[in-house]
Amino acid sequence: MAEVREKLKRIPMSREEFENLPEGPPFYDYINGEAIEVNRPTGRHQHILLRLGNTMWEYVRDKNLGDVFPEVDVLLPTGSVVGPDISVLFPEHLDRYDKQKGDIIGTPDIIVEVSSPTTSEYDRTDKLSEYHRSGVQWVWFVDQETLTVEEFQWTPEGYLLRQVVKGGDVFRPKALEGFEVNLKRLLRE
Repeated sequence: MAEVREKLKRIPMSREEFENLPEGPPFYDYINGEAIEVNRPTGRHQHILLRLGNTMWEYVRDKNLGDVFPEVDVLLPTGSVVGPDISVLFPEHLDRYDKQKGDIIGTPDIIVEVSSPTTSEYDRTDKLSEYHRSGVQWVWFVDQETLTVEEFQWTPEGYLLRQVVKGGDVFRPKALEGFEVNLKRLLRE
């Protein structure tokens, strides 16, 4: 299948103007003085998000390793506002979740992005740069077509690719010791 790359709509504005936008749709991230319109996800994207997010939530909660938040706004220390597919806070950082607003204010410990053809470039450039500047320790990219998972670890120089796991193989993240998942099996493919 040919990959379609669409240019994401970017609107220059102040953070104050961004905060006064009406609740979506459309939905926006805010990076470097721009509101960036993010596309509605496909059914496949949502199936991956739902199954992986729930599996992670069960594991993290059962092991008292913190909490898992799908699709919440994250207000990064850089001033950017992003909406990762999945964010994880370890126990020592649970205070970063604002229960009243439903947002994470600060840096998540793990961020998972389910990449689609329309958002892959944005996820791997603008967002990854903001994640690094904000000190997000672990970032996972899940390719929604192949189910390949890439796990990156923060270093001062940039993100280090720790592992690439092909769809159908078992992913054992370094960031969550003992957790393992086979995305093809999880999605019953």
